[in-house]
Amino acid sequence: MSEQQSKKENRPGKFRLALQTLWRMIRHNGLLKLVSLALALILWAMLITQDPTLTREKVMTDGVVSIVGSDSIRRNGYVVTEGLESLGTVTIRADIPQGQYQSATAATYNPRIDLSRINASGTQEVRILTTNSTAYGSVVEVIPPTITVKVEDYITRYRIPVTVEAVGQLPEGWYATQATQDPPVLAVSGPRSVVTRIVRAEAMLTLDTLPTQEGSVRTAVPFRLVDAAGETVDDDFLTVTSESVLIDSIVLEQTMLPQKTLNLSTLGLVTGTPAQGYEIKKVTITPETVVAAGANEMLAQLDALYTEAAVDVSGLDASVNRQIKIRKPAELTYLSQDSVTVAVEIGPVISSRIFRGVRIELVGLGDGYTGSLSLRAGDVDLEGELLRLVGLRLSDVKLYVDATGLTEGVYELPVQCSVAGDNTGNWTGTVTPAAVTLTVEAK
Repeated sequence: MSEQQSKKENRPGKFRLALQTLWRMIRHNGLLKLVSLALALILWAMLITQDPTLTREKVMTDGVVSIVGSDSIRRNGYVVTEGLESLGTVTIRADIPQGQYQSATAATYNPRIDLSRINASGTQEVRILTTNSTAYGSVVEVIPPTITVKVEDYITRYRIPVTVEAVGQLPEGWYATQATQDPPVLAVSGPRSVVTRIVRAEAMLTLDTLPTQEGSVRTAVPFRLVDAAGETVDDDFLTVTSESVLIDSIVLEQTMLPQKTLNLSTLGLVTGTPAQGYEIKKVTITPETVVAAGANEMLAQLDALYTEAAVDVSGLDASVNRQIKIRKPAELTYLSQDSVTVAVEIGPVISSRIFRGVRIELVGLGDGYTGSLSLRAGDVDLEGELLRLVGLRLSDVKLYVDATGLTEGVYELPVQCSVAGDNTGNWTGTVTPAAVTLTVEAK
């Protein structure tokens, strides 16, 4: 037998001897036992972390669902109006590699709903999506797997008009021009059921807050969307734009100007001559003053304003009222009113005429008496309408003494006057003498 063969025969014996020696050491040495166990655990942990096929199931109940695709769904012409507000957390059950088991959370799998996948209006079931990965394994189940949402058409209405309401009072002594609006119209986008209700936008301007300074003023004021009944239309899904820019206020521009109270001149208010025998008694203008607004430099040069025309009274025999426009200087921006009422009172010309030697008559004396007057004639100075006086004759004027009910005696009685055919009393008369002596005797 060769030397090489002898070595091969001795190898099993040596290996067996080494194992027996090691076993005796482990059996009789406790510390070595513990070290061996630790080494075994480490080797086992290294093995399972390096092997992705070894997974454990984990249930996570705090999955917060995110929402993606909000802009895309609107570009597609839809909007979710109900369902998202009640979106709570979801439960995620996943198979996770042993090495990532502790660090994995619900957020790791990005639970989400993608609104861009919606392509119809009405009630829709939207699936809750998750993301799998090599490092964190795969999602086995999501509870609940879907959510129910209500979808409406997403539309835009253009040229919604803006109206401005002014409230309060302007600062005393100041005038503000009509405000121009920027923008004058709006575009409103949102769910069809909401947008179709909107008829206008209303803004409110508080006059009390405007500055007391001459010149242009720009004010930003909020607005509200209203329906045909004037009720506010408000919805979280509405967006208001102007030329594709989101806006939340309306800019109003106006000019502030000082005011001044000006008299209206009575010069040139009447032209022409009334009918013969008539004259202008009185001319009044209402109102007598107006408030004007303009540049302070211009106002300082004005004391009165004039009318554009006059009241023509040619041939008139009765009073007349006319509305006449005020002549407005070009430099003035505002007048409190553009016309006035001119009242022209026209009446008969009043004159006087003296009638001399008018016979004084005795009237009313009883049948059983006779009477004699101390004077038989007198003079009368009549004052009344010129046309009436001109046509009177001496026979139309009567002087008399009324003796009604008198008996014998001597009396001082007034001389009275009457005019034939005139019972209106539109005249006055002065009689000379004013009284005479009447002697009454029985027959």
